[in-house]
Amino acid sequence: MHPPPQMRFVLRSLPRDCSNEEVIAEIRRVDSVVGKPKLTTGDYAEHARISRDAVRRRFGGWKQALDASGLSHKYSGRTVTEKMRRGSKDLTDDEVLCELRRVASELGKDFLTYPDVDKGSRIISASTVRRRFGSWHSGLERAGLKLSEMSHRRYSDEQYFENILRAWVHHGRQPTYAEMRQSPSSISPEAYANHFGTWRRALEAFVRRMSQREPKLSAQEVQQRAATPVPATVRPPSVPDEDRRQIPLGLRFKVLSRDRFKCVRCGAAPANDPGCELHVDHMLPLSRGGKTTFDNLQSLCAKCNLGKGNRFCE
Repeated sequence: MHPPPQMRFVLRSLPRDCSNEEVIAEIRRVDSVVGKPKLTTGDYAEHARISRDAVRRRFGGWKQALDASGLSHKYSGRTVTEKMRRGSKDLTDDEVLCELRRVASELGKDFLTYPDVDKGSRIISASTVRRRFGSWHSGLERAGLKLSEMSHRRYSDEQYFENILRAWVHHGRQPTYAEMRQSPSSISPEAYANHFGTWRRALEAFVRRMSQREPKLSAQEVQQRAATPVPATVRPPSVPDEDRRQIPLGLRFKVLSRDRFKCVRCGAAPANDPGCELHVDHMLPLSRGGKTTFDNLQSLCAKCNLGKGNRFCE
């Protein structure tokens, strides 16, 4: 077996230090994708590679960003209040807290989520609250509000990464912030932002994890570990990773990426068929001496995988 080739995974998000020209090009690209008479921040957020908050900060507001992009006619024409002109940076802590209470009151809630604030307020965003008070929880606490029940759930890093991988395979590309609210994702984008700091940082952590080499033991190391006495409570690995049926997360992603998130037999892909479920399968089964290695793994849809059974096909 040959070692897997070096693979680089690049985020679709624009870097923070990108130029204004790159941001303008992105706004124009999203406008061509949306194809509506007006380009709202909501439609923009669905397809963009740089957040609407970052765009507002760059140009001083959404209207100014559209003006700079030559898309003044795409502005929705909402009334701009004095507070909106001042921007969230000029608001006092008390004004931010009052705005949180106002949004909660309008929604009839004693708790708020990130989307509640992003959609319900024209003068602050969820990121404003995090920056101003150190965390989302702290901001809500200062405002006398609660976290949503979903915010109390705790996931491990691996669970966060597994969920991103599931969404990535489903769309056949890097999922957007908004798409993480939709099936098959079971963890909200707000949870990622709360855990990693921002959605981009969560993606960066995912890419680092997927690019890591899976630790492997040489035959000599396996023999040495087996011969070394260890306490009964410590169990050394009984077999090398390549002999195990379970396929490590990073290796699965490498195989799926190589196969372009499609079944190598019939070409089915979750991005085109929501009912398609992709598996990473051993070409030469373990029962016949196959290994859990990059060269012996392939992407198969559930239908082709079940039909294959334990047969080995060239």
